[in-house]
Amino acid sequence: MRNTYQIKISYQNNLSLHKITSLIESVKGVKIKQLNLISKGRDFVGVLGVEVSHLIDLDSVVSLIQSNREVSTVEKIYPNPFAASTEMWCTP
Repeated sequence: MRNTYQIKISYQNNLSLHKITSLIESVKGVKIKQLNLISKGRDFVGVLGVEVSHLIDLDSVVSLIQSNREVSTVEKIYPNPFAASTEMWCTP
């Protein structure tokens, strides 16, 4: 069973998008399903939707991205416990 999770990311303008995507997909069993990045001055910010088979793969992806010094912030987005639906956060 595969699940899709969202990761919020912010990185410097001089870092290539190809480097970010290839780093994410280097983890076995991880695929990028959605990519929504916006230029905010000298940084890009946005949300990545990644499909993983195990939650530990998501932790591996976050650790790999955080190890890059050109990436400012990386965080996993968890659903709001007060939200009516969590479909946009995790889809089985």
